Formats: sequence, structure tokens, C-alpha cells
Amino acid sequence: MSPLDEEVRLPKHVLDDVLLPVMTLRESALESNAAVMQAYVERHGLLFAPHMKTHMAPALARRQTDLGAWGVTVASVQQAVAAWDHGFHRILVANEVLDPAGLAWIARRRELDAGADVLFQVDSAAGVAAAADHGPLPVLVEIGFPGGRTGVRSPADGVALARAARSAGLEVRGVTGYEGGLPGPDEAREYVRGVLAATAAVRPLVTATRTLLSMGGSAWFDAVVDAVADRPDDVDVLLRSGASLTHDDGFYAERTPFARHPEEGRLEAAIRVWGRVTSAPEPGLALVAVGKRDISFDEGLPVVREVRPGGTARARPVTPVPGSVTVTRLDDQHCYLRTTPDAPAVAPGDVVVFGVSHPCTVFDKWREVLVLADDDTVLDTIETVFR
Repeated sequence: MSPLDEEVRLPKHVLDDVLLPVMTLRESALESNAAVMQAYVERHGLLFAPHMKTHMAPALARRQTDLGAWGVTVASVQQAVAAWDHGFHRILVANEVLDPAGLAWIARRRELDAGADVLFQVDSAAGVAAAADHGPLPVLVEIGFPGGRTGVRSPADGVALARAARSAGLEVRGVTGYEGGLPGPDEAREYVRGVLAATAAVRPLVTATRTLLSMGGSAWFDAVVDAVADRPDDVDVLLRSGASLTHDDGFYAERTPFARHPEEGRLEAAIRVWGRVTSAPEPGLALVAVGKRDISFDEGLPVVREVRPGGTARARPVTPVPGSVTVTRLDDQHCYLRTTPDAPAVAPGDVVVFGVSHPCTVFDKWREVLVLADDDTVLDTIETVFR
């Protein structure tokens, strides 16, 4: 083997062979998280359609369907098109669809694949009328809550809308809701109980052999499990959690049901963003070449997980004392680090490894994401297909 062949064969290391900044996923965390979540839904007798809008990476969605997920959830018809084009033909559009082009696209799916199942939500007479113009499309009636997001504002209104949808010729498949916007699991549990009661009332309108109740969110799905424990035998509960595969170091780490119920399993933060220190212009301040275009910040600023002194593969990771190296601000392409006297030295050329809060708003900043082994060598590159 020639030296050149050897160079090509050796795995690349994220610090020596990759342009920074870069977003990475830890393979061992992905594998563990996918298994933990699938085991959870199977243990509780649920179906799972992970929300692909989190990452819009077909390779990640395929991991979960290969483990037994029913299909995928998306947030728009554009995302449904991307999922369909990558071979996913069981799709829940967890949103209302009123645009004619989107409804026409959904209507054509069964012509292309008789086994396809592409559902969407309705929450108004206008939505029912728009959908009915395109034939007997399969719909879920969405029930929300006062002050929340979409959805009719009471279970009674949901039942009335389901009757209207059935009368208009739509295929009513069940009911859907979203508990993630509520402040905690107790409020979520009460809300889901009301949605379940509406589901029972809608069952006579469902022509399929089983009625579907879909709930979403990665924070309070334990409350969903509690609330639907006494559901009728012919009701399938479909969870839509999207963040469980990658997890995070902030928003969901603070809210995950697995923290409240550790006996059910444990999720690991798979996402890291790596950036090099470019300046340390004054004591207690360092600038890293990572910014708003590279990392999420809508649900909290990034957190420093490690410093790699020297910034090469030979550097041993240093874990700062909590609070000693803190992100205080992000510009478009700069991250401001405030360091305390007990912090490890942070100098130009070092690499800082960040964890994120809210995975949904970091993936959309990257067209390619690296998958790393535990030794930080590159195992794979996955593509995202945001539209």
C-alpha cells in the first residue's frame, strides 16, 4: 500500500482534517437514543412517527423507521415532498393544509402508491371545505387549548368539526393535539384526557378499523402515556417526538420525561458544534468562530462542553468547571466567551466544543452534518433536505 493509499484509508479526525466550524453527531448517542425511544413506545403500546422537521435528514429518519417507527411526521407539504422523495410513504403532516397545490399533491399519493398513508390536520370549516375540493382525503381533527397554537378550542368543537368533515366527504381518521405548549406535565395530562374523550366521541365517524389519536412534543409525552392508559382497544396513539433522537444540553435536557422517569431509559446529547478560538483580546474574554449562522440560540445560548487546548487530535479534552467558561453573546459569526479566573486557559488556536439548546434550530443551518465515533474520527456524512 502506498503512503497516498494509506492517507486515504485512514479515518479523518474532526480536529485535523475538517474545516471548522462544523456540526457533528455522536454515533453512539444516536444509536442509544433511537433504541431507548423505540423501546419506550413499544413498552407502552404506542405508535411512533418521529418529527422529521427537527433535522430534515432522511438518513436519521431511516434509522428510526428501521427500528419500527410507523412513519414520519413533518410540518409542511414541502417537507412531506422531501420525505416522500426519500422513500417515506407513511407521513403525518402535523399542520393544517389549505393551499390547493399542497392538497392536490396529497390527493395524488394513493394513485402512486396504494399503500401510502399521508394524513394532515383540519381545525376549521374553511380547512374542511378546502380539503373536500380534492376528494376523500384522510384527516385528523386538531383539538388545541385556549391561548395555545392551532386546533379548535374545545373537545366539543372538535367533535362537531369531525361531523362536518365526514359530511363533506373527508375520511376522518381520528383526532390530534399538541401538548408541548403547556407549562408542565400536569397541565398536559389534563389536556390530553380531554382530547382522548373527544377521540372516543369521534370513533363512530371513523370508517377505518382503528381510530388514531396523535400527540406531539418531546417534553411531556409521559403525560400523554398517563392520560391515554385507559383508551379503547381500537384507538392507536401515535407520538410525534422529534428531538429525542439527538436530544440537547438545554431546553429538552431540562424537560425530558426520562429525567422524571429514569427507570424508562436515558437520552444523551448527540449534537456538538466545534469552533476555533480566533482571538483573546483582553483578560476574561475569548472569541470563537461560531455564530448565529452556525448554532441555535432561540431557546438559550450554547453551552461549553469541552476545550481542546491546541486544537489538534493530540489535544486531550478539558471539561471546564460549570460557570467558568460561559457564552455571553453571539454575532453572526462570532461567539463571545467570558472566562473566570478558575477557568482553563482559552487561547487562540484552541477549539471549543459546544452543546446546544433546541436541536430544531441548529440542523437548518447545515447542509451536511458529520457523524463521529467516540474517538472523534468521522464515520459518515449525512445530508439535510430543508426546503
